[in-house]
Formats: sequence, C-alpha cells, structure tokens
Amino acid sequence: MKEVKLPKRVIHKTPLPLIADAYTIGSEQFASQDAKDKSIYYITFRRILEKINPTLYSKGDNRIVFHGLSRIIDYLFYEATTQAALDEAERCLATAQVTTEGLKPYPFPKHLWERVVNEFNGRPPISIKAVREGSVIYPNEPCVEIRSEAEGFGEMAAWFESTLLKVWASTEMVTQLAHWFEYCKSLVKTVYGETLPQSQVEFLASCMLHDFGCRAGICPQESEWMGADTLFIFGGTDTFSGGYQAWKNADEAPGVFVSVPALAHRNVQGYKNEADCYNTMYDNSPNGTINSMVSDCYSFYDANEKYLLLLAQKSADEGNNKIVVSRPDSGDAQEQVLWLCKFAHKHGLSRVETILKKEWRFGTTYKFIEGDGMTWESMKEINEELLIHGFVPWGWGVPYGQGGGKRNGLKRDNLSAKYALCAVGKEDRPVCKFSETLEKTTLPGPFKLLRTKDALASCKTIAFASEEGEDAMIPYFNGADIWDPFKDGFGESFQTIKERIRTQMLTMPKSLTTDDNHNYPATDKVRDERISLLRQYAPKKLAQNY
Repeated sequence: MKEVKLPKRVIHKTPLPLIADAYTIGSEQFASQDAKDKSIYYITFRRILEKINPTLYSKGDNRIVFHGLSRIIDYLFYEATTQAALDEAERCLATAQVTTEGLKPYPFPKHLWERVVNEFNGRPPISIKAVREGSVIYPNEPCVEIRSEAEGFGEMAAWFESTLLKVWASTEMVTQLAHWFEYCKSLVKTVYGETLPQSQVEFLASCMLHDFGCRAGICPQESEWMGADTLFIFGGTDTFSGGYQAWKNADEAPGVFVSVPALAHRNVQGYKNEADCYNTMYDNSPNGTINSMVSDCYSFYDANEKYLLLLAQKSADEGNNKIVVSRPDSGDAQEQVLWLCKFAHKHGLSRVETILKKEWRFGTTYKFIEGDGMTWESMKEINEELLIHGFVPWGWGVPYGQGGGKRNGLKRDNLSAKYALCAVGKEDRPVCKFSETLEKTTLPGPFKLLRTKDALASCKTIAFASEEGEDAMIPYFNGADIWDPFKDGFGESFQTIKERIRTQMLTMPKSLTTDDNHNYPATDKVRDERISLLRQYAPKKLAQNY
C-alpha cells in the first residue's frame, strides 16, 4: 500500500526540561542550600485595574477573574517526561553556552531530571495549589502557590515560572470581558431601570458582543485558548476552534457557543452582481435565520439602499422571521450604525416601545453588527450616540463583533503578573523582595488566602499558612503523588467555572484597598514579618513602605 511521503516536521515536541528560560535552567549550580532544600513561590497580579484602562475599568473596582491554570498544567504535565526527552535536552544544550573559550554545554541539573523520570513517574515533585478557576481575586493577593515536595528539588519549583506565569493571559482576557459585561448590564438598566429580573438583564447584556477573534490570534493555540475564554462571558463567536475547546470542557453540552451564517467579502466578489449574492443567501436560508451580510464590499450605503432594505422588507411582508443583518467593515462606524438605525426606522422596520415614560426604538427584520476595529472606547461612544437618538443598542442585533480589540492590548505588564519566591528551607523561612518601586515589592510566606466575611470586610485576606482560617487555594497538581498527580482544582467543567464567575462578580467586594494597606490586603502578622525583613535588609525604605 502506497504511503504519503512526508517531510521532516517543523513543529517539534519540546522536551519538558527545556520549557524554561536560561536563568532557570542553569540556576541550580549557584542556588543557596536552603533554596535547594525547599522553595515556595506564589503568583500574584499587582496592578490596579483603572491604571490599565480607565474606560473599561471603573474607579475603585479591582476585581480580577482568575482563569487558565488547568490548561497550562495540562500542557506541562499531562504527558510524563522520559529518559529520551532528557537525552534530547542534553544534546540540545551541548553547545548552548557561549564562553571566552568557545561554545560549551549549558549548565543543566540532569541528575534531578533523572530522578524525576526514575522516582516520580516522569512528573516533577512539585505541588501547585490555587484559587478555583473563575474566582474573583484582588491585586497583590497570592492566587497560585508552587512548592517543591521532595528534598533537593527546591529549584524545580521555579523551573516552570515562565510558563505558569502565562496564566496572566487568560486571566486578563476574562477579567476585561467580565467588566465589559458589567458595563453592558448598566446599559440595560439605563433603559429598563430596575424593572427587569436579574436573569433578563444578564441575558440582554450577554447578547451585546460577538467574538471576531479567530484571525486576531498570534498563533493557532492563542485563537483556541482565548476564543474559549471569551465564551465564559459572551456566547457568540466566529472562533470555532475555541468553541470546540469550550464544548469539550462542557461535556459537549449544547449552546456553549453559537453563531450565524455570515458572508465574507470574497462571497460578494464572486458574483457579477452584488445583489445576487445577498439574494442567494436570503433565498437559501430557512425561516427564522439570522443572516450576517457584509455590506461594504463596494459601497455600504448603496448596498443597504438598493439591496438589503428590500430583503428586510420582504421578510417583514412574508412574516418568515428572517433577519437581515448589515455588517459594515470599513468607514466611519458611528456614522454608519446611526444611519442604518434611522434608515430602518424611516422605512417602518422598527418598533417603538415606551419604557419608564420614554420612547425607545428596536429593530425588527433589519439590524446591524459593527465589527471594524471595535475597541472598548469606540463601542461606548457608539452606544452613547444610539441612546441619545432613542435606539436601544441590543435591540438592533448583536451590535458589535470584536476581534483584535479585545486581545491587542493584552500583556503581562497590564496586570503586572509576578512569580515570587516567598519562603525557603526546611523550616519555610519567609523571604520577600524590596524593589525601588513599592508596587513591585512582594510579601513573605507561605500563605493561605482567606475568603471569610470578616477577612473581606477588614481587607485582610492574605494570611500566613499558620494563621486561622480556611485556605481558598486548593490543590491542582502534586507530582510527588506519583499515581494520582492531578487534584480537585484541575479541569473543572466549563459550566462550573462560568457560574462561579457570574456569582462572584455579583457578590464579591469591588476592592480590598484601604487608606493604609498600599493595596496589600495582608493580616497584621504578614505585615509585621514584612516590616521585620524590611528593617533587616533595607531600613531606609521603612518610611516609604509604611
């Protein structure tokens, strides 16, 4: 039987020891004995949200939605590493160190990795605990803890810093969407006041954004991961690879993601007559279909006046519930959206409803979706203009498709994500970093994270592990448990995480910042230990920090 001739692969599976940066791979040789014996690290996000984007984040609202850890743990540890992978890593590093005497092997603790293979079933003996995915956290709170679980493996707890720290990306994506959802709910209440039940407010708000991000991702993996993250807040998407990931993690539940048939510019260009493309789509769609028709291939205004209006009128006359959605993709977005709403209203393709003594206009068979470079700022501006003229944004379809606008601004610096050492040695000796910038300092640990009513009310949620109270961080992974390394926090269902986001955004405080805690909501014992270390290492900074 003839076989397909395949070339050499260009995407290779990276050996686990090489999924790290240079100063991690080579650090074991100069680490302290305490750090080698045992090390404990934590991940935290240190930035006040309004400093990232005051348009998106309201002043005094610092709720961060944690997400993405299970996916990274899956990527790192689901498959065990092997001796062959270690040998491959060693070959790769054989000429990776540049010296004044030529290329030499880069330092690499192969003896530790051989123990990983031979004693721990190919998974490093570190443990990872964290808050549950979808939980609300606050700046400077520890949300992930990584610790070595076998003597001599302290440096292994730092090995995956660069990869585990990438939890910032999903966290920021979901956080910004959760806050945009809060804005969308406020829009609904602008029209309806408090007359609607919460479930109806949330439903209308959830219809106000559609993911156009499939082509915006830097790589296929980003499109899948970020596309799936979007669906925790807004269910409409064109990123079906992300939809698939969410669907699988929702146990294949229906309705996890939705979309509608949509024309591309190439479809319109394929016809000699533009009208034939629109008519073909309309004629071949069943009753009740929502058809997204790109309308700027040649002229946005001509397409609507000559073709799309006629189809929307036909739908209204026949009562077939087909919706014609005009989709501009260039031009002045605010001008086009307002023009289309007025145009539809002028031709009787709207309904007027009096709500709280004010008349509002809703689209019927003729609506729009604007997707040309939508940012948080531009969408807010269009919404304000629509409301001034009595048009209800969500009453005219899913008003916005957003792709690059919700991911082009994502970066680690936004949340100031940090992977920080907090304790070393067999006795868990607390350590911390005192930077020249207060916002970049860290806290001594090891910690527990409190979520009691009193802790939240007093803004003292970061406690030592030895203090009273139940830890909100739970185990996700423990490589030292060689036959059962994946723990309760790992791999919760999509629906569970989605409901947790919804519930906690409704119930958790907006901020844990007080006049004197410098955005570090720690207990007195943690604060006192930090002062003690500050007095020991940088006494001149006491006045700056406290």
